[in-house]
Amino acid sequence: MKYIFLDIDGTLFDHNTLCIPESTKKAVELARKRGNKIFISTGRSCCMLDLVDEIGFEGVIAAAGAYVKVGEEVIYEESIEKEKLKEIISFCDEQNVAYILEGRSGVYLDSKVTGFFNGMSSMDDSLKAFFSHKMFRGMNEYLEEEEIIYKMCLYALQEKDLFKVKERFSKGFHMVSGQADERYPYSAELLLLKNNKANGIRKAIEYSGADMEDTIAIGDSLNDLEMIKECTVGIAMGNADERLKPHADFVTADIGRHGIYKAFERFQLI
Repeated sequence: MKYIFLDIDGTLFDHNTLCIPESTKKAVELARKRGNKIFISTGRSCCMLDLVDEIGFEGVIAAAGAYVKVGEEVIYEESIEKEKLKEIISFCDEQNVAYILEGRSGVYLDSKVTGFFNGMSSMDDSLKAFFSHKMFRGMNEYLEEEEIIYKMCLYALQEKDLFKVKERFSKGFHMVSGQADERYPYSAELLLLKNNKANGIRKAIEYSGADMEDTIAIGDSLNDLEMIKECTVGIAMGNADERLKPHADFVTADIGRHGIYKAFERFQLI
């Protein structure tokens, strides 16, 4: 029995077709029938997992490790302290860095984020779908609710502005760069130092009474780096960030070319 940790965006969910490939659904179904355990391991907050509702899984590592759920039990949850969050928001506003706050029950957009993307003539269907998600709300709603926030996504027109945020808050946080794309601004995730997908996986494995030797991780972006390196088998998608691939034990096919199914076959999970 293996514990398989799957990223969502670009790994399970294909943003070109706006769906999970049928071959991926079949691979997950067959792997579970053989007794393997499927976990979602995503940078998305726990309130944005509807994309994977159609597949079965045993647990979730969400918000890049800030939230861990096994079965129906939330076994770990760590949020950004409210006063520190206010400080980060204030600094981002000063540096003209736009941000998204990802929380337990909502995702809150700074008005500059909307401005960044609305001004792009090349805005594609996947990005439009992303920003039309039912959980997206304005900052005014966050200020009213003041719910807990796990992590932030940052957007800037110049890379140096992100570095300023990184340097200012380096003692308590780490920053993971987004994949480069000429259509979009520079982007990054800002996370508490203690939180990443690998730490979330270790917590899930310990709670399950399992062993890290039986772990397999599959991802495509730099926030998958720690889990790719930590799990016994780390697999990068063919469409993965090129900076991730050298750290993987195996590079499978692109998501649109049955990458998950082929990886499951390669490691005899189905």
